[in-house]
Amino acid sequence: MSTSQAHITDATQGAFQFDASTVDWGDFFTPGTFYRILNVDVEAGTADMIVKFEPNSQCMYHRHAATTQTLVLQGELRVREQLDGKEVVKVKPAGSFSVGGEGEVHIEGSGDEEAIIFFGMRTDTEVIYELLNDDLSSRRAVTVADFDIDWRKRWPGDTAAS
Repeated sequence: MSTSQAHITDATQGAFQFDASTVDWGDFFTPGTFYRILNVDVEAGTADMIVKFEPNSQCMYHRHAATTQTLVLQGELRVREQLDGKEVVKVKPAGSFSVGGEGEVHIEGSGDEEAIIFFGMRTDTEVIYELLNDDLSSRRAVTVADFDIDWRKRWPGDTAAS
């Protein structure tokens, strides 16, 4: 599947503000990075979450195995992608939406302001992404089941009805 991108604009652009003040954030993999799992469906191979990056923070290198929908809710998403042995930085402002990601190797993070991003991940193989070492070799695969276990442990009130 190819990556498609759109930027959401209308007469009210700038008026929308995502209110994260009541979100029960959990620490993610790297300093200044937090997450909240919203939904997991192991049978369907889906996991949805929001990620908050403090200003000028980032996650670690990872390789996407799943199709990922990305919606920048606040701030800007900076994607440092490895293409042909070179690093390319893409900046996605608030309102940016994209779909794709399979096989991409990158680091995601924020710019000078806090960023909040929605990630909707869909896989046919159970693997959502692989965490990578500094030399870009595989450190650990993260699966839909991993998301489900974490969701049930960290936010059990959300999963009581499932």
